[in-house]
Amino acid sequence: MKEFHHVLRNERGFHPKTASRFVQMVKGLDSAVTVSWDDNVVSADRLSDLASLDVHKGEQITVTFEDHVSDEEMGRFREFAKQNL
Repeated sequence: MKEFHHVLRNERGFHPKTASRFVQMVKGLDSAVTVSWDDNVVSADRLSDLASLDVHKGEQITVTFEDHVSDEEMGRFREFAKQNL
């Protein structure tokens, strides 16, 4: 298991367009991925689950990769979060 934390800087938080792109990235992995915030943990491959988190600017999420994920793949997610969330 690997994880990283990210504080949202986007004014709109995890808005639908960004969440949709995130879901597509997750579906390309051989790993289950979850996103957690404020004691809520959701599957990152479901747009409705990500939207239900209602995360806002300044709040920290944790992205957890349950299975096999390379450092390169994880790096792409970190960079995506940095650029878009």
